[in-house]
Amino acid sequence: MRLLMWLQEVVVDLLGRYPRTHALLLAPGVEPLRQRLGRRRAYRTFARTARDVPAYAAFLTEHGAPSRLPRDPAAADEAFAALPVMDKDSYIRRWSIADRCVGGRLPRRGVVVDESSGSSGRPTSWVRGPVERRASRELLRVGFLRTASTLRKPPFVINAFSLGAWATGMNVSAGLTGVAVLKSTGPDRDKIIHTMQEFGPGFTYVITSYPPFLKGLFDDDRLDWSAYDVVCAFGGEGITEGMRDHILRTAHSVIGAYGASDLEISIGMETEFTIALRRAIAADASLSAALTKQTEYGVLPNVFQFNPYAYLIETSDDGELVVTITRPQNLNPRIRYNIHDRGHVVRMRELLPVLRRFGLRHVIDEKVLDLPVLLHYGRSDLSVDYNGAVVAPDGLRDVINADPELLPVVENHRLVSFTDAAGDRQLHLAVQLADGADVPDRTAAAHRILAGLRRSNGDFHNAVRTSAAGTEPTVGFYPYRTGVFAGDGAKLKNEYVSTLDAAAAATAGIDAQVVSDREIRF
Repeated sequence: MRLLMWLQEVVVDLLGRYPRTHALLLAPGVEPLRQRLGRRRAYRTFARTARDVPAYAAFLTEHGAPSRLPRDPAAADEAFAALPVMDKDSYIRRWSIADRCVGGRLPRRGVVVDESSGSSGRPTSWVRGPVERRASRELLRVGFLRTASTLRKPPFVINAFSLGAWATGMNVSAGLTGVAVLKSTGPDRDKIIHTMQEFGPGFTYVITSYPPFLKGLFDDDRLDWSAYDVVCAFGGEGITEGMRDHILRTAHSVIGAYGASDLEISIGMETEFTIALRRAIAADASLSAALTKQTEYGVLPNVFQFNPYAYLIETSDDGELVVTITRPQNLNPRIRYNIHDRGHVVRMRELLPVLRRFGLRHVIDEKVLDLPVLLHYGRSDLSVDYNGAVVAPDGLRDVINADPELLPVVENHRLVSFTDAAGDRQLHLAVQLADGADVPDRTAAAHRILAGLRRSNGDFHNAVRTSAAGTEPTVGFYPYRTGVFAGDGAKLKNEYVSTLDAAAAATAGIDAQVVSDREIRF
């Protein structure tokens, strides 16, 4: 049995390295087998982690959980589903990096460290060993080369994700080096435009970044975009179909990926099929009711496909995604890890009959991969995305409470994510004043709030610094129970996050003091 498992890993590894052979792993009609093998692979990875990772062994003991699963498949499924769920607070922050590594130590070489979050004021480092880095790199390359084979011109990749220690920018540069001309500019509009002018229109420019940055880039009229062939790949946050349409005025394709620094950067990918499916869901409330939880969560889900051989994705009772990376060679394994995103999985054999019933042949006729679909509704931990950064209301609360002028006059606060009339996604920091109170100098107070958030949240600081003109965060002060706070008091608990469309934002009367100083000195 061990020999068979070893051979399986070798065969999959070899086939996964090149686009033509990788296609064999995604052959139609074998989805049930792929799902079954992925689940068994996850169980083997669990057994190895329980045996060889000190932190996980202690974690299981603490929860009274077994370190082995039953041999019977049905009993093993039940036992695995009962294993404790880990997250950043319950596992990552409680044990050292070494204790969370296989063998209880950090190898002396071959390890790359990247960084995420910072939303809590303390960034988290993630260590990646050579096998998992190679696997991620090969997956990026295969996906890129499949796309590149359809391009009319030689590809030129411009990596406009944030660089430095941030995970996505690092991994994109490392993954695509060697398969294309690549320049890592970071989210610097001037550098990108200069690069394209310098190298000319003889390439297909594959520009990777966050959606708001892409939109702002293509709104820049210093370049005659009609003379250039452009495709886009985005990550870090979701995209509205309105923004996708806006970007498609310049680029001839816009494809996104779903990932997390806590796990891996490319867990799921958009495809022609998932984009067509998402547009169909947006256009038909009945289809949405049949497939999604849009009514419950109040947001159109992003739609991705993922490989169940590589990732076992479950949904908790609270509707949150619980992910197991099934790859047994990872240096720092994650077993049933909750990243506090809302979502659920729909398998293709469940999805296609629904599409046929609704007469959506044009969706089915897209290039369907025989892979399950992941419906993703965003973060569940009372946070919002801004230009690739995670902003939590507790961060705003802490800044206000640390300000001696604001603390006595502020009643409540809220993060308001909304779409403006131009289709841009905006972040508004709304502050409700106590009854009869006011702030003597609102402009100065707004600057202090933004400076405090940037000081405590490194990702947010970088996101503001690299934001497109006109999309900087805004701060607004509202008299008691007015504007976005007009409905306060109707619920038992305060509301700290809200998402509005353009019409709702106008109705709410967002009164913003725009804070556009990107280089505040701390």
